[in-house]
Amino acid sequence: MMFAAGQRWTYRTPAGFEASRLVIGAIVEFAGHEPVLCCLIEGAPRRRPDGSVDTVTIPFLPMTERAVRDSVVTHEGTSETGAAFAASLAEWQQDPRGMSAFTVPFEGFLDRMIALQMAEIVGQPAA
Repeated sequence: MMFAAGQRWTYRTPAGFEASRLVIGAIVEFAGHEPVLCCLIEGAPRRRPDGSVDTVTIPFLPMTERAVRDSVVTHEGTSETGAAFAASLAEWQQDPRGMSAFTVPFEGFLDRMIALQMAEIVGQPAA
């Protein structure tokens, strides 16, 4: 599986959100480290405080190449990422704490991805 900026992919979405797509906006390479694929997620499900679920665009989601590989299913062509992605990419690249990235797959819900990442960091299974 070869990745390139501009690619549009299906990914392992929750039921009912099969129209959601992952778009690779940029690939950042570091000497001696795995590349980071900076993505945009269109139509991602989001849990609202009242328990309902709607959809949202996640304008910027940095993931290791392995995490993207473990997330995507089918390449569907190309897509643009837009100004919000570009602004978020520039902010991420200038972050004095370092350019962090998720190492776990994206499966639709950002809150679940954060929980999986935190569990991986502390070496515990996610609840």
